[in-house]
Amino acid sequence: MKKKIYFVAIALGMMAMISCTGSAKKSSTSTTDSTQVADMHTAETSLDYYGEYKGTIPAADCPGIEMTLILNKDNTFTLHSSYIDRNTEFDESGTFSVNGNILTLTEKSGEKSYYKVEEGRVVMLNADKQAVEGALADAYILKQEKVY
Repeated sequence: MKKKIYFVAIALGMMAMISCTGSAKKSSTSTTDSTQVADMHTAETSLDYYGEYKGTIPAADCPGIEMTLILNKDNTFTLHSSYIDRNTEFDESGTFSVNGNILTLTEKSGEKSYYKVEEGRVVMLNADKQAVEGALADAYILKQEKVY
């Protein structure tokens, strides 16, 4: 009786291994097929980027600049900058657009600034639309505080 149970257990184990191997092959085939499809996801179509973003960026002559960026659903923005340990604040406003994952802020004066839109945050870019690199790179990120 013990031998029969032992053989049944081995047979069931082998069937389980064969079925797992078969599903793994199917899974890898479907993964291969899905990688051939172009990924059309962009910030504009996939992310909830409307909302309020906050962060503190480095400054040359003070401990930093506290920034609050608000992106409204009517494609307008406001940007509030407050210099830490100084009595200096600035407010800017205008319109914005998103092309791919690049957010372009256009102030009423016509001046432009760029950000990369990511999940739950925006990363400040330079005039060439490139992220800051090096030790301070993480300091140029504004995190989403509220979703609109």
